Amino acid sequence: MAVAKTILKNTNLETVVKVAGTAAATTISLATDCLATTQALDGATQTANIFGVTWTGAIGGIISITRNSVVVMTLQADAAGTLEFGGQAMIPETVNNTSDIVVTISGAQAECWLKIRKIGGYATKVETAVFGAYDNQSVVGS
Repeated sequence: MAVAKTILKNTNLETVVKVAGTAAATTISLATDCLATTQALDGATQTANIFGVTWTGAIGGIISITRNSVVVMTLQADAAGTLEFGGQAMIPETVNNTSDIVVTISGAQAECWLKIRKIGGYATKVETAVFGAYDNQSVVGS
């Protein structure tokens, strides 16, 4: 069975992605999947931290999350859980935060939800504070 990637939320600050399936991998691209319709790439390197993860699934499901071929998380689907990296209990996951995120599910059906916080490399098209009613929200800087 394939792995399905679904963008559940995509704002200027964060992106929430659900990955579900088994026996396959999918890539969350910082340049395309995390780019909101109200944003443009600003020419700098896209930088995004994993801010939280929730997972569940059938017994035997394993979810491996890697960035630049470095494993940053291995989650057992039958032991469902949530990790919050909001700064209170744990700081955000920043390992290779300029690399795309690869989610590989193996063993059995599993699902995970990733909350990704954008740190740099994105510019907002909504600039009403600068341009007021004359802001052209289809481009940056007008």
